[in-house]
Amino acid sequence: MPPEDASPNLVEVFRSLRMPECDQQTLILSAVGIHSWTIVRGGVFVVVVPEESAALAIRHLTEAAQEIKAPAPVLELPKHRPHAWTGSILYALVMMAVAYAAGIGAFGFDWLEAGALNGAIPATHEWWRVVTALTLHADVGHLLSNLAFGSVFGFLASRAMGGGVAWASILIGAMLGNGLDALVMPPEQRSIGASTAVFAALGILSAYAWTLESATNLRWAKRLGPLIAGVMLLGFLGAGGERTDVVAHVTGFVSGCLLGLALGKIPERRFDSSALQLAASAFTLATLAATWLFAMR
Repeated sequence: MPPEDASPNLVEVFRSLRMPECDQQTLILSAVGIHSWTIVRGGVFVVVVPEESAALAIRHLTEAAQEIKAPAPVLELPKHRPHAWTGSILYALVMMAVAYAAGIGAFGFDWLEAGALNGAIPATHEWWRVVTALTLHADVGHLLSNLAFGSVFGFLASRAMGGGVAWASILIGAMLGNGLDALVMPPEQRSIGASTAVFAALGILSAYAWTLESATNLRWAKRLGPLIAGVMLLGFLGAGGERTDVVAHVTGFVSGCLLGLALGKIPERRFDSSALQLAASAFTLATLAATWLFAMR
């Protein structure tokens, strides 16, 4: 600390009765390469800098003080919509009903043969399979796994954007995912299961949450958190087992992410529309019914 009388070219930029406050200011100035010292003048601690650095030092200290005083951003939590479990219950009922019908060969019909996804779809144009395959399962364990994860992800999506819109979006994402899968799989390969829809739901949730985080002034790591979590869950849940159709999981997740980004651009108040939710619900149920009717022809 230079003596006061030996430093005629030092200019005061901050003063306080408390030494720690001056130490904080000198730390701020040192971070931007400005030399500063704390001296005592008239019983008060004073931060001084060379005369040629005074204007720049005052600007940095003023900006730092404004950042400290700035209020923390208030995060608007997404509205939780009621009856979110309704869609999950219907999802479970549909999956179990189709599983039972396929198991007993209802109507003398081979449900697996008519509804499974396969690589021949681009040639046969049996595009209903991208939907019907979602409702078929290899065994009870396969069914219960997709029921558990699908119900939870569907519930979370329904809380955020309403049950009708959520499940219609999940179905569209799963259709796109299965369609892309059918384009790359060998013609003789078959794939069944609602896991494409499960990962479409995960993609929708991840991307939709990302759009909400991106609307705030949070740091980039915090904003990317939902997407990173979604990718980690995809790797953890979607890449195991020799019978696992990993491509369908990835295409479902990617399709869901694209839909989630689009849904994030829609003002939340639009999801309050009962007409929109009912129309989306009707679309979902009608699509399931129509595709099975095509399969049974």
